[in-house]
Amino acid sequence: MKRRFQSGFSFIEVMIGVVIISVAAYGMVLSATHARGVLRALAIKERAVDELTGYVEHMKGRIADGNLTLSEKSGDFMGETVFLYGDDNTNVKIPAKIYYENITPVYTDSVSYIDRYLLHAWIEWEDFSTPKTKFTKRADIEMVMLEFPQ
Repeated sequence: MKRRFQSGFSFIEVMIGVVIISVAAYGMVLSATHARGVLRALAIKERAVDELTGYVEHMKGRIADGNLTLSEKSGDFMGETVFLYGDDNTNVKIPAKIYYENITPVYTDSVSYIDRYLLHAWIEWEDFSTPKTKFTKRADIEMVMLEFPQ
């Protein structure tokens, strides 16, 4: 009697291997897509913080100058629109709005003749990675600024 031994893999073993490799590849594609979305959202947040910082620097200069009008001191609750990605003329764009509260004097027990003002500004934009929920993201900056005497 001769014994026959099978050399190689059976069809079932090959199919199980293909299924395992397919599941692993699918997981890698999903994780790469998720990582790309997270990096894109992080870049948008960084751009928003840069826009807010630039706006606050502008307001710091206006406060230090001491020539703020009454309407400027009363805040901007309508918001100034900036684009974090794209512009008015492109189809793909991410608009954001920069707001600031009333600029109020801060009273201290200091004997200096320098007036201090509280500036609270923030920026809001829609999270583009979750269009179904329309989640609004926000970044805030709050600081006390000095008005230098002239």
